[in-house]
Amino acid sequence: MPVCIRMGSLLLVLSICLGSVLWGQILRAEGWGDSEDGARSGALASLSQSIYVRVETNVIDTEGEVNFRTFARTVKEITTTSNLPLLGTSYLPVEKKGKDYKITVLLDPGRALPLYEDRLNALQSALKDATQYLTADADPVLRYNQLLQARSVLEEFEIHRFIYLALGGKKPFSAPMTERQISAALHTLTAAFDDLELALKFHGARFSNYPLIYLHYPALYPSKEVTQFSRIIHDRLSTMLPSTENIETAHYYLRSSYEVTKTGINLTLRLVNPAGRIEQAEFIKLNPPAYEQYEYTPRNFNVAQSIASGELISNKLQVQFAGISGSDQLFYTAGDIAGFKIRSNLPVEYYIIGHNHSSEGVYSYLIYLGSGFIGRINPDQTNRWIQLPEFDVTAPFGVETLQVIASTGDLSKSLPPAKYDSKFGLYKISDNPSDAVFLTRGLKPVAKEVETTEATLTMTIVEK
Repeated sequence: MPVCIRMGSLLLVLSICLGSVLWGQILRAEGWGDSEDGARSGALASLSQSIYVRVETNVIDTEGEVNFRTFARTVKEITTTSNLPLLGTSYLPVEKKGKDYKITVLLDPGRALPLYEDRLNALQSALKDATQYLTADADPVLRYNQLLQARSVLEEFEIHRFIYLALGGKKPFSAPMTERQISAALHTLTAAFDDLELALKFHGARFSNYPLIYLHYPALYPSKEVTQFSRIIHDRLSTMLPSTENIETAHYYLRSSYEVTKTGINLTLRLVNPAGRIEQAEFIKLNPPAYEQYEYTPRNFNVAQSIASGELISNKLQVQFAGISGSDQLFYTAGDIAGFKIRSNLPVEYYIIGHNHSSEGVYSYLIYLGSGFIGRINPDQTNRWIQLPEFDVTAPFGVETLQVIASTGDLSKSLPPAKYDSKFGLYKISDNPSDAVFLTRGLKPVAKEVETTEATLTMTIVEK
């Protein structure tokens, strides 16, 4: 009896029996191989071939007739004909001819049908239990995992039902949910996320096949501060992905940023190769429940905005400032040694201002460079990284933005006024970072042509 498979206007007729009628007949298939396992696999593949013929499509709707009774259902594509679940098979004694083994497998519908009925009942019950996850009453991560499992169970159910009906089964079996219902529920879960863990699990999976990824902390432009929110994302992704903490050995770099809107946070993840090409990008919409328990607004945000709004652009002088690791987002704990480096394409004088945000207060201060506040890059040091004095990481803890002011002219009369603070050993400029930023703008050019520019670096310091 043929089975008709409809794909649009195309009608294919597939024979699902070895010769004539399948139902009620014992199916037999032979397999040859240089081992018993190989021969057995070949026999099962031949038996599967007699039941199902592969159709080159992702989803096919099938209609058929069993004893003049019509059945209809959806079956997913099976990539190989040997992975049909064959229950109730038996084998004739192994034959050996020379170096080859011959195995004959038998499938008796009378013996197999009760086994398929038991399996279909179990799958049907599992799908019925999973229907509760079609609605939004459960934990999002649990619901997501259960829906994915239900999708696999539904596929298994349909394949078993296909074989059951093809063997002549007469009991009606129907799935308590459909593929469309599962897809709709998953879409609702993943369009905008109420759960951060689920969001990172869903979108992070797109990067899991890329090795040795160096993870940058997400940042809220123009700040480069490592907020609690960005730390959580970085730490969660580092456990999900094949990451490395050594930027020098990384094969890829995961750069990320976020923006805060009136309705939520938009998080963007970009996987970049060493040539700078984006290999994979993910845009994630987060609803407030996903992030509101974390601190996500940078404490130095006003300073970053002030610096960005008055950024000095020079066509000639270029100064770079970085941590020794080369990262533009630095994270230290108490007891660490913080090292920095500076590079310029022209001979310059420079000074550094730290904008400190901690539980002790918010203020800006001049950084002492060992022999004074002004550093110099001589002609023979240009275009090379120059290491600055190292600093012990001690209290106060918090977020620090380092601002470098550099000029090809004399900066000795342009230093902002500062007073020594014996409590922290810092040369304080102001308790208002915005005022301190304004003071750095008061550089007056001397008679000759002078190039002036600036660079910033943000680091986060916490107690262990």
